Amino acid sequence: MNDIIVVFRSRSEALSFASALRSHGVSGRVVNTPRALSESCGLSVRAGGFAKSVALAICPRDATIYEIRPEGYSKINL
Repeated sequence: MNDIIVVFRSRSEALSFASALRSHGVSGRVVNTPRALSESCGLSVRAGGFAKSVALAICPRDATIYEIRPEGYSKINL
């Protein structure tokens, strides 16, 4: 399963989401947003693909989730 990356508009949202993932037992890393997804504040959260269902359930509406594939990023519709 491919990793996911969740892109936010603010740094505080990214940090809060990483904390929320941890409280649900899912590890996520705060990372610099890739240039290809640069419509954000500069911070994103990357997590294993198994976290996709948890991320979809707790993700703020204004965040964007992408699946990381070998050919690039694929947006996941909320």
